[in-house]
Amino acid sequence: MPASCYHCGAALKLDGPVGRRTTCPECDGDVRCCMNCRHYDESAAHQCREPHAEQVVEKEASNACDLFQLGDGAARRQGDRGATARGQLAALFGEAPKPREDPHDALEALFKKR
Repeated sequence: MPASCYHCGAALKLDGPVGRRTTCPECDGDVRCCMNCRHYDESAAHQCREPHAEQVVEKEASNACDLFQLGDGAARRQGDRGATARGQLAALFGEAPKPREDPHDALEALFKKR
């Protein structure tokens, strides 16, 4: 599984172990954080699949968890997951995804002078 940064989505090609002060070369975000760990799971207790892991409150900040293993953090980035899922579903059935309407354009059309 390729490792990627949770903060910016860049691919992480790091030499050696990931230390507590290791940062992403692209965005300078903390690499050793729960969101970049392969054990992170929103549905698990304390959001971690490791049963013996200590609870970490700040999931996006650097921590000293001994069970940390670098994973695909970019897959956890927040965004419009609904739109992404609808686009994937449309692609599955061969339909073109509908372009998202810009709210500014809709507002301009609503109040444009006649």
